Amino acid sequence: MILAYYLGEEIGAVARSEIFELSKKALYHSRLCIAELFYVLCRRRGIKAANDYTHAYLDAGHSVLSDSEEIDIAAGAYKCERAISLADCYVIATAKSQTASAVFARHERDLDAEIKKRRFDVEVLFLEDLKVRQGTE
Repeated sequence: MILAYYLGEEIGAVARSEIFELSKKALYHSRLCIAELFYVLCRRRGIKAANDYTHAYLDAGHSVLSDSEEIDIAAGAYKCERAISLADCYVIATAKSQTASAVFARHERDLDAEIKKRRFDVEVLFLEDLKVRQGTE
């Protein structure tokens, strides 16, 4: 979700309007989320842009670090039980620890397949779905 915003993707506008501009919504991240933000930006835009965007995101105070052994263990348990990326496991574990929704930019085959098999114990939302709804209003 954060990547879509910083990469200038169309779905990033939904992140801005639905997440960043609505101050009543809290946003939490894990350290792995920040590492993933940095490495993807680095691969696509170079190390300087990755450094600038990652620090800008952290300095803006849009989200709060949620970091604990409880989250690490929960993420490991999701990874053990589910065929999804470790980064996605951390998003879900962080959401669970905060009694929040796990928000992803778009649907992914592996995540959708796991949801079809068995729903997660937290709400999983996709900005892509919000974009579709906005387009029909």
